[in-house]
Amino acid sequence: MQLIHKLLSVRRTRVTRNGKIRGLSTAELVGIIVIVGILGALGGTYITGMITQSKTNTGNQNAQSLTTTLSSAIAGGATTNAGAGVGNVDITSAATAIPMLNAGVAIGGVTYQMNPPIANAGSYTLAGNTFSYTVGSAP
Repeated sequence: MQLIHKLLSVRRTRVTRNGKIRGLSTAELVGIIVIVGILGALGGTYITGMITQSKTNTGNQNAQSLTTTLSSAIAGGATTNAGAGVGNVDITSAATAIPMLNAGVAIGGVTYQMNPPIANAGSYTLAGNTFSYTVGSAP
């Protein structure tokens, strides 16, 4: 306890013989700036990695939701022919299927729809009835 009290009571300012108060030296300031710079660089890298990982996770979850919505619509009686039509989902590509699932496919009074809608259909690919997310693009 005495050690803590002693460390806390140390004065950082120094008074010279002529009564002027001295603060931190240039070397101390440079040291502080270097340490803050290193911490900032490491923190920025860490946060960038976290953002990239969260975008990847979001894209993968959206792809899983798209697959589930498409499977549910097909199980409910939706057709998967090319082109537009009532109760039809064009699964020739993700670029055609996603807007249809965003708008909703109505079959027998039930609407199968993505909520929230997928904004960037170009980030996804469709193989059969399964969507996948293309890593590196915005979900």
